[in-house]
Amino acid sequence: MARSEGRASVDYSVDFNGQVACETAPDVAACGGMAVYLYALFDGASAGIEPGAAPDLDVAGGGGPLSPPILHLAGPIAALIGMVPLSEYSGPDAAQHLGDLAWLAPRTMQHAAVLRRAMQASPASPIYPAPFATLFASRSSLSAFMLAHAQTLGEFFRDLAGMAEWELKASACIDSRAALEALARDACPGWAQLAPGTRHLRLCRDRPGLVAAGRALAQTVAMRLAEQLQPPAAAVRRLGLQPAAESDSGELVGRFALLVPLGGAGVLAQRAQKLTDEAAAQRIILSLSGPWPPFSFRPDLPRPPPPAAA
Repeated sequence: MARSEGRASVDYSVDFNGQVACETAPDVAACGGMAVYLYALFDGASAGIEPGAAPDLDVAGGGGPLSPPILHLAGPIAALIGMVPLSEYSGPDAAQHLGDLAWLAPRTMQHAAVLRRAMQASPASPIYPAPFATLFASRSSLSAFMLAHAQTLGEFFRDLAGMAEWELKASACIDSRAALEALARDACPGWAQLAPGTRHLRLCRDRPGLVAAGRALAQTVAMRLAEQLQPPAAAVRRLGLQPAAESDSGELVGRFALLVPLGGAGVLAQRAQKLTDEAAAQRIILSLSGPWPPFSFRPDLPRPPPPAAA
């Protein structure tokens, strides 16, 4: 999403690629230099939710780079918010900040920690996690957004009650000598009878094709392994991979989001462990992490279009 500047502000956010997205271009002076930072949305009808400070959810004790969380209500929906300087996320310094790991890392880590704390505080009621640096110009504009999507959010809270997201990663060393030899052996029945020097030359010649074939095979096997986790997973979604993404165990060949009942974590871990041997036979290493708020199972909540120019 492209960033534009210089007109009156309404709402803006930062997408997953670190670009500031503006429904209308932000102007720092128009909103007093501060923006409403959205951590998450959740069911405002839950017992004990009242607007105001939320010290139990402040993971940094007020000393973190992000604002301490505050509870904000609009109709049946509650929001966990803070206040941040708009200039840090929009304007001439924003691109530098969003590309500076020393600035970005503590903020993204605090954002994730607040989401985990909110999830732990109300395990039976799912939260709708906002991406890092989702900003609104004011509480009133946030309230309008919350009310506009109250029905969709209500259905989300109902359908995902008692659920959490887990992530399954599959990695493979597809370009190792052993992996390439195995692929070549499968593709060429007479491979074992070839002289060692001939095999070496053919591996060098055919390496790009063998790596591509090995990657495609590993991705197919990874998807099949993930599907075997249903149940206890109620749903499995394949997540995107960065080109040639690497992990500690080789190239990342699969990432999957698993929607799992809160009481199913033990069964999930057992099932994943049983799949480890099957995966190893295919030269694939599995890793499981979670639980997380259901990032991958959220409905889209589009912002309203900007007002038409007069």
